[in-house]
Amino acid sequence: MIIFWYPLLTLMADAVQVIEMRLRLIALGKSTSDEMFLMVSEKIEAFGEARSILIRGGDPAHILDNYRKIVATNVARLSH
Repeated sequence: MIIFWYPLLTLMADAVQVIEMRLRLIALGKSTSDEMFLMVSEKIEAFGEARSILIRGGDPAHILDNYRKIVATNVARLSH
């Protein structure tokens, strides 16, 4: 059971970091319309992928892994 909690907690921590980075860009007026579009579109796409995994009877851990990849990509991109 602990194995499931660690990835979940790291996802939550990374997601908070992405939110903070995006809010900082918005507050400084450095955010772009492309970034705003990405914020929404990536969530819609991730939800669709999660739904597909569940409909096919997939493992919820795969959903968690998918979200972790998306968030890790955002951290890397926004860190520059």
